[in-house]
Amino acid sequence: MFNLDEYMLHQVLAIVGIVLFIFVFVGYIITAIFSKIMFDILGVRSGLAFIPFYNTYRIYKEYKGRVWKNNWGIAYLLTFAIPSAVIGVLLLLLIDLRFTTDVFKEQYAGLLITGLVLLVVGGLVVYIFNFIMLFIMYLPIFDTKGRRVVLYIQAGLTVLSMFSAFIFQGNTTLANIFSVGQLIFSIVFMVVYFVAATDIRARIRSGEYVLQEKLDYRTLNSYEINSILKARGRRLVVPNMNNSFSDYPKNNNEEVNRIEYV
Repeated sequence: MFNLDEYMLHQVLAIVGIVLFIFVFVGYIITAIFSKIMFDILGVRSGLAFIPFYNTYRIYKEYKGRVWKNNWGIAYLLTFAIPSAVIGVLLLLLIDLRFTTDVFKEQYAGLLITGLVLLVVGGLVVYIFNFIMLFIMYLPIFDTKGRRVVLYIQAGLTVLSMFSAFIFQGNTTLANIFSVGQLIFSIVFMVVYFVAATDIRARIRSGEYVLQEKLDYRTLNSYEINSILKARGRRLVVPNMNNSFSDYPKNNNEEVNRIEYV
């Protein structure tokens, strides 16, 4: 019978830690670059884009009053940042523990079970809010039908991944094909949102587009705030109507944006 001794267990945990570190580091680089582009659009100091967790939180915070009524950054911290930190600390503690297999069974089995439960619950919460946050984060900058179709597909794949174990139960081949397809489309999605953000930044710098102004919550009631934000079409930027070369046709959304501060 296979026995997992102290050395092997530490090796397994160390490998898991290294893989997790690489994954987190790559994710950090991607998030920092995207945040830098978004901060250029939002007028936030660029150096803040390299602060983990805060960079994403700040984007959500800047969306408040421009696109969304509430600060979704709070939900991000509660459902992703804090669970990620807890899981990371738990993993470090498990790697650092000095134990033998027998001692582990007696003293640390409860800790491991608790950690696994937290991992499962935390993962479920992250999955659910990851679906919601896809729309909260990217819908404001996906300003074309093609980009929004990519967003809807990504959201659909996110939902399917939650139930993939049940959908592809007993069919390893289809499960692997789905996993590879989801990975490939995730890369496509990443490219699309980088292109969308870069495109908006270029249009802002050229003066073709302007950033939506934040609503003054002190002078507007809840109904007025909801109405104005809905009329904006959930877009972070709009064509600059004072720009002489702008041939973008006026519509009700732009009229609302123009008169709301009068």
